[in-house]
Amino acid sequence: MFFGGVCQFIAGIMEFCSGNTFGATVFPSYGAFNLSYAMIYIPGTGILASYTDSSTGQLNEQFPQALAMYIWAWFILTVIFTIAAMRSSWVLFLDLFFLDIDLILLACGYMLNNTTLLKAGNGFGFVVAFLSCKCLRTHNSPKRY
Repeated sequence: MFFGGVCQFIAGIMEFCSGNTFGATVFPSYGAFNLSYAMIYIPGTGILASYTDSSTGQLNEQFPQALAMYIWAWFILTVIFTIAAMRSSWVLFLDLFFLDIDLILLACGYMLNNTTLLKAGNGFGFVVAFLSCKCLRTHNSPKRY
């Protein structure tokens, strides 16, 4: 929660200070995604409790559907960011492109209750994490004149 959410938000503030409006938009957005996704599972928020059957203590069938709708919303935003990143670095474009694939697989996996799609989506998540590290390294490398 803190590494993904707060650190990305701080990175967005740093991008804003350096004058990069695209980075100042993208980083805090995904920081908010990480924080809000974590909030779903924090007991004090009551989100998970609202999808729990009081008699059995199990999550009801609406939870995966609600999670899928949440991921679909982030998929739409990520597609917009991917189109905007076409004029940016190729690493950032690939990172967002693979994030598009990751999110659509996860959303479909939750909607259809398909563990194969969920595993594939999580696999693409590792690719996204690798490209994100590469993206930060490329972006923060010293400029040579």
